[in-house]
Amino acid sequence: MNTWFWILSWFLSIVAITGNGFIIFLVFSKRQLRTKTNAFVVSLAAADFLVGLSAVPSLFFCKMAHWCNLPHAWLSWVHVIRWLFSYASVTNLCSLVLERYIAIVKPLKYLNFMTRCHVIQIISLSWAVPVVFHILPAASIVLSISILFPIFLWVVMAVFEFLPCVMLIFCFVSMLRVIWKHDRAARTFAKQLSFNHRVVFKAHERSAVKMMAVVISLYLLCYAVHLRCSFLSVLNVQKLCNDIGYKVPILVLNSAVNPVAYAFFKRDIKKDIIKRLMYCASFKRSN
Repeated sequence: MNTWFWILSWFLSIVAITGNGFIIFLVFSKRQLRTKTNAFVVSLAAADFLVGLSAVPSLFFCKMAHWCNLPHAWLSWVHVIRWLFSYASVTNLCSLVLERYIAIVKPLKYLNFMTRCHVIQIISLSWAVPVVFHILPAASIVLSISILFPIFLWVVMAVFEFLPCVMLIFCFVSMLRVIWKHDRAARTFAKQLSFNHRVVFKAHERSAVKMMAVVISLYLLCYAVHLRCSFLSVLNVQKLCNDIGYKVPILVLNSAVNPVAYAFFKRDIKKDIIKRLMYCASFKRSN
C-alpha cells in the first residue's frame, strides 16, 4: 500500500481515538453532562474509540509483518474483533438516532418511554447484538466449519448494513419533516405578530440537520462499500473486493466525524468545551 494511505489512515485513527476519548472524558468528568442523550453519545464514542484503536493498527502490523496472506487462525480472530467494533458503532449510532427520532417526532411519548431503565436496556442491546451475531464466525474458526461463514455474511448484510441504512434514512426524513413543519408554523406565527422570529427560532436546528445529513451521507457511503463486497461474497462472484485502499479510511473517518456531529454540536457539551477553553486561555494569560 502507498505511503499516503498509511499517513491518512493513521491520522484519521488518531483523530477518532482522541476525539471520542475526549468526549468520554468530558461527559464522565462533569455531573451535569450525564443525561440520557449523552449516555447514547458516550456509548457511541466508546464504539468509535475501539474502531480507531483496532481498524488501522491491526491492518498496519498485518501488512508490515507480511501475515495478511497467511492462513493463520489468529489472523481471522483479528478480523472478527475489528468488524465487531465497527458493527457495534453501527448499532450504537442507530440507537442514538432512534433516541433523537423519538424526542423530535414523538415528544409526548419520549418522557414515558425513555426512562433510565430503557436507556440501559437499549445501550446494552446495542453492544449485545453485534457480539451475539459474531459468534457465528468465531464458531467457524474454532470448529473449522466453513458452512457457517455464508450464513454470517447474509446476517451481516441484512442486520448491520442494509437495515441500518433504511432506518437512518427514514428517521432523518421524519425529523426533517417535523422541523420543516415547526419552521413553517413559526413563520406563520411571526407574520401574525408582524415580527420576524425565523432566524432566532430555527438557526440552531437547521445547522444540526445539515450536519446530520453530512454524517448520515458519510455513513451510507461507507457501508455501501461493505454492501457491495457482501453481495459479491454471498453470490460467490469470483471477483475480489480490492477496495481496502479507500474502505478503511472511510470507515475510520466515519468514526472520527461522529463525535463532532453528535457531541460537539450539542449545546451542553459545546458550552462546557468553550468554558474549558476560556479557562485555559485565562490561565495562560495569568502566567
